[in-house]
Amino acid sequence: MTNPMFNEAKIKELIATSKVQDALKEMVTVPKDIIIKSVRSPFTNKETNETTQKVHAVSDTSLMDMVEIDLTLVGGETVDEVEAINKSYHIDNFNVALDANMRAGNFTGYSPTGLKILVTAIAETKTVGKQS
Repeated sequence: MTNPMFNEAKIKELIATSKVQDALKEMVTVPKDIIIKSVRSPFTNKETNETTQKVHAVSDTSLMDMVEIDLTLVGGETVDEVEAINKSYHIDNFNVALDANMRAGNFTGYSPTGLKILVTAIAETKTVGKQS
């Protein structure tokens, strides 16, 4: 595959390439350990048969340092909408994508700042309690 001419390059497609993904992962910080705070029901696109699930989480070790993040589980990854709340998870693999601006269900362009996190592998972190 040859690279497209600069004036024909499609930014969304360029960002999806593995080279650009690797570069972006080096240039931005994404928390790896999160605590899930809310989960939406999984959505399956009837045309593509792909399932996605929106998750709102927090990360870090104290209230002073806490960061809120929104992410989308993709590639068959889902978490239980009730059981996952307030549990710790580790993001094993992810990609980033442009964040679309939507108004009343219509696409209005891409956000000039911020990227969307697409999590392709996530695992619950088992916490070990103190033994007496």
